[in-house]
Amino acid sequence: MPNFPVPVDRDDRILVSRDLNADAPWLDPADAVSLSHILRAAAEHGGDPASISTRLAELGHRVPTAEQLAAVTEDDLKLLSQHFDGCAPFIGPQHVSLLRGHVFKAARRLKRSPADIAARYAELGLQVPRPEHLPESVEQEDLSLASQSFSGGWPWQDEDDPRLRSSILWAAHVLQRTPADIAARYAALGYRVPDPASLPEQAEVGDFELLRERRPGRSQHWIADDEPVPLGHVLATLPYVVDATDDPQRAVAAIASLCERFTGLGYRIHCGAAEVTAADLHLVSEELNGRAPWLDQEKPVPFHHLLRGAHVCGLAPREVAARLTRLGYQGLPEAPLEDSVDADTIGLLSRTLGKDPVWLGQDDPEWFLHLVAVGAHTGRPLAEIADLLRRAGFHIPQEELPSRTTEQDLKLLSRRIHTAAEPWLSRTDPVPVSHVLAAAHVRKTSTGPVLARLRELGCTRLPALPDRTVTNDDLRLISERGNGHLPFLEDTVPYGRVVRAAADSGTSVRQVAEIYRGLGYTEIVLPAGPLPQSVPPRDVALIEVENGWLTPGDAVPTGHVLQLAHDQGTDPADVRRRLHALGFRRLPETLPDTVLRSDLIMVRSGYWSQERWLPTDSPVPAGHINHAATDLNMTPCAVANRLLALGHTLTYTPEPEDDVFLSQNADGRAPWPMVSHLGQVLLAAKLLGRTPAEINDRRGELGHRSPALPEVDRFDDEDIILLSQDVDLRGPWLDADTVVPVKHVLRAARATDRSPQAVAERLTRLGHPVHVSPAVSVDDNDLLETLPPFDGAVPVEHILDMVNRTGMSPAQVVARLSVLNCPVPVLNYPTSRPAATPERQNPHPQ
Repeated sequence: MPNFPVPVDRDDRILVSRDLNADAPWLDPADAVSLSHILRAAAEHGGDPASISTRLAELGHRVPTAEQLAAVTEDDLKLLSQHFDGCAPFIGPQHVSLLRGHVFKAARRLKRSPADIAARYAELGLQVPRPEHLPESVEQEDLSLASQSFSGGWPWQDEDDPRLRSSILWAAHVLQRTPADIAARYAALGYRVPDPASLPEQAEVGDFELLRERRPGRSQHWIADDEPVPLGHVLATLPYVVDATDDPQRAVAAIASLCERFTGLGYRIHCGAAEVTAADLHLVSEELNGRAPWLDQEKPVPFHHLLRGAHVCGLAPREVAARLTRLGYQGLPEAPLEDSVDADTIGLLSRTLGKDPVWLGQDDPEWFLHLVAVGAHTGRPLAEIADLLRRAGFHIPQEELPSRTTEQDLKLLSRRIHTAAEPWLSRTDPVPVSHVLAAAHVRKTSTGPVLARLRELGCTRLPALPDRTVTNDDLRLISERGNGHLPFLEDTVPYGRVVRAAADSGTSVRQVAEIYRGLGYTEIVLPAGPLPQSVPPRDVALIEVENGWLTPGDAVPTGHVLQLAHDQGTDPADVRRRLHALGFRRLPETLPDTVLRSDLIMVRSGYWSQERWLPTDSPVPAGHINHAATDLNMTPCAVANRLLALGHTLTYTPEPEDDVFLSQNADGRAPWPMVSHLGQVLLAAKLLGRTPAEINDRRGELGHRSPALPEVDRFDDEDIILLSQDVDLRGPWLDADTVVPVKHVLRAARATDRSPQAVAERLTRLGHPVHVSPAVSVDDNDLLETLPPFDGAVPVEHILDMVNRTGMSPAQVVARLSVLNCPVPVLNYPTSRPAATPERQNPHPQ
């Protein structure tokens, strides 16, 4: 726990958590809050950096100065984003070891030196590589080297990654250069590289099968060189480099060859791999046959494997343990072991309760079940089995055991009753009433002998039942579905099961409850007050719900009543009357005369809850109304009014104008976004003759989020154009969390007859920071309109296509793209257009 108070409010907890996730670790008020933390918080959770800084200061944290905040540029947010687009995911303190490659990418993209970029990262509060460990410039090839996947992008190489040797060998193979050359460039980039003398002159294609991790989920990773290569990795690599390894002698020869190659690549070899023999391969194979599958070196060696290995190889268990330890295996027992293991003991180590044997663990919590199963299979006394296993090293508790067991005992301990299979009874938990009754019926005996045998088998918490026989009718009563089969009621009889039994038998609810008590059930759920004397069969459906029954004391949802009325072709009032007769008192007060199909969709809670129906004791969430309006092709106001008529409550009184407030285009029609944008608010204010503040206030009453209004003297109609993504006074609107593209600025400039710089300045004041170079002209829009979508640098083929479309030279097109901040490949572009290709003459004129 921190030694300083953590806020209770979730929004505040997000701000003071280092990972901005409302969870530990927390910012320490004694430490200064970095600019990067504030910028990430603003981008990921909304708001502007100044307001977030102010709130952190109110919470007692040291925040950047106003001058530092004012110096923040659009490039800073790009620097903090993993893909340099100003959007999540962002880099944070947890990425410090990966920051070197990010510095290189930023330097390359922004055409600045790595030292300059590192200096800015330091000002933003991130720990960066020291300038003396950075190159003066970065080439495209360097980005590939700095990237874990050799793609030139995120994720970057970890500065302390012990897998750099493998990366050097792979880069040398891809770039057709020597590993020494690649290592020298890594060193120049500031990475800690292996000793060049330990690198081979070249790596072969097959070597990379050796260097790839073979653990599940790690096949895309290289192995590390900070630890010797273990035997487990060599064994896992065998199938990829050798045709057949079923013969242990051949496998040993192949392992020796692999170890020699690992050494040639500069890796150290664990003694287990260097010394392994054919006999060792028998010890480390799961089936003790010298073939795969092999023991997992990252998991403890099973105790039964140690004993079986000693028996198969004719060794003492301690000798096997010592050898496996030498080979690099872990988790071997340290307690004294017997000098030998005989076949008699080996036969007691597994139990077969299905197709595959189950091996006993040294500290197995199911030791008693194991004894019962082995005793039933061998016919030997359980005390004798337990003594033999203790001498072998198993930790079997000293307690009184039944003398002998049979297959019937296994079935008795199984909750399946008819077969010896999982799940099993726990000897320390209460044994269900139904288990005793069902077991007595299966064994064709009374409950007394069943209880007696369970007591002998160590079950200590048995139900108090009279000694009686169990009939087929009893079995149907205790089964959940009333069919005499699993699953059975455990210790509590739900009211719905009593009602179904009463309807099936034509008796009263009270009589059925007494029958259950006679069977030994003490917990029977019944409603308070008079019980029905009879139950019509069709009324059973009234209290059925998914996976169970209604409980008499709970509130019956309106949706439940409406669905029943619809399904049974009756009116809701009739359903309510019949539920009341069954003892339910918390019923809906307000119900419609008829049920509309839309009602059943409207009152479902599937949008926001695991429950099937909306509760009537809490207001309907705004998001539910929005989703229902969309699904039913209705307006939110119509949905809200219908929910009121159905007995639900709201936190507000619906008004017809609400549909205008909530619609994306202020036209009272779908879509109905939960979070509005400034353009949507301004458009609604214009059409309704209200102020933007009044629109925001009403949206807040309706449970919807609205944007903070920027501090400007006044809003005008052209602001709505600027904020519209298609500059057409309609949604979709600019999103506060995304960077405004230059193309939008140019389109807006043309639509409003303003300069791009004036548009950028106005958008910045409206809360969408954007910077446009003074060299940008509105005519550049023609150039960008011809540019198809792309990722990264503009492809050369797009540049050539723009040359053809605009009549400009390649150099002119690239110059304009650079002004527009569009990255382009670094090439020598011609300053004039290529000459037109002359039309081919037909050599065979007609």
